[in-house]
Amino acid sequence: MAQNENSLVDKFGRTVDYVRLSVTDRCDFRCVYCMTEDMTFLPRKQILSLEEIYQIALAFTELGVKKIRLTGGEPMVRSDVMSLIGKLGSLPGLEELLLTTNGAQLDKYALPLKEAGLSRINISIDSLDAERFRRISRVGKLEKVLAGIDAAREAGFDRIKLNSVIMRGYNEDEVIPLTDYALSRDIDIAFIEEMPLGEASDHSREETTCSNEWVRGQIEQKYRLIDSAEKTAGPSRYVQV
Repeated sequence: MAQNENSLVDKFGRTVDYVRLSVTDRCDFRCVYCMTEDMTFLPRKQILSLEEIYQIALAFTELGVKKIRLTGGEPMVRSDVMSLIGKLGSLPGLEELLLTTNGAQLDKYALPLKEAGLSRINISIDSLDAERFRRISRVGKLEKVLAGIDAAREAGFDRIKLNSVIMRGYNEDEVIPLTDYALSRDIDIAFIEEMPLGEASDHSREETTCSNEWVRGQIEQKYRLIDSAEKTAGPSRYVQV
């Protein structure tokens, strides 16, 4: 990418054109790999307002950012998130507006999100078994997330990707079922290693972590994987089945 005097450039000389904005630390799930069951969230007065988030996003786009991802917590628990997405979707120079969500509210909001300007969406799903899903999320309902995925497909987003955290003792035997589920719906799936969260997690990561290499080995027992030339702004690597 050609640089101009207003571009954001890191210390390695790379132009920064993608940012992630966390719009809240709150979530309606309590996933075991993300937080403790009695998680304490920030006081609401410490959360950025809609206008503050918009001004930050505007400043980034004026510095050449082309892609913004909204994350949390769970972005959809903010009552004003639809208004925010509508404003961000009209930012001059912004080419892609993305959302990462647990999908629990997508059955109701997928189409309005698309109409507001959201182009791509990532949906977290760690199990296709309702009881296991509940055990991992502590409070989530699998049927709501599955309905949300179907609604997102019907809404016609440019791209939908599933995010799955595979953990030993929880869902390590679901790598293939989750892959099959994604393939049957012609959507991407990302398997994500459990992140170290220290006191934010109440179990031993050493006992549950499944490496990317292990997950790939599971998939290769059924499918032939071809490394893709597609690159991301992060450490993710794509393969084709």
